[in-house]
Amino acid sequence: MISKETAIQIAKEYAEKSEKGWDEHYHEAEKTNLNGEPVWMISTSDIKYNDALPWMMEHFPNPVYYYVSMVNGICIATGNRSNEFQIINIK
Repeated sequence: MISKETAIQIAKEYAEKSEKGWDEHYHEAEKTNLNGEPVWMISTSDIKYNDALPWMMEHFPNPVYYYVSMVNGICIATGNRSNEFQIINIK
């Protein structure tokens, strides 16, 4: 089983590689199951933190979820709502 910190790093690397959102100042990991597989659900947002943006930001960020398998350490799905996801073709 991979650690929470490792899962966060895997999700970050996947986000960068696939040019999807990652917020350095906000990301959390939570244990859950996806299609019967134990995963870390990494939640973050698709906007980069910027000190120049006013409070509550000019544009509200969208949530982004990355699902990282606890068994093999691969990002197996992504989504923008915690109960809606898209399986990634990992072949």
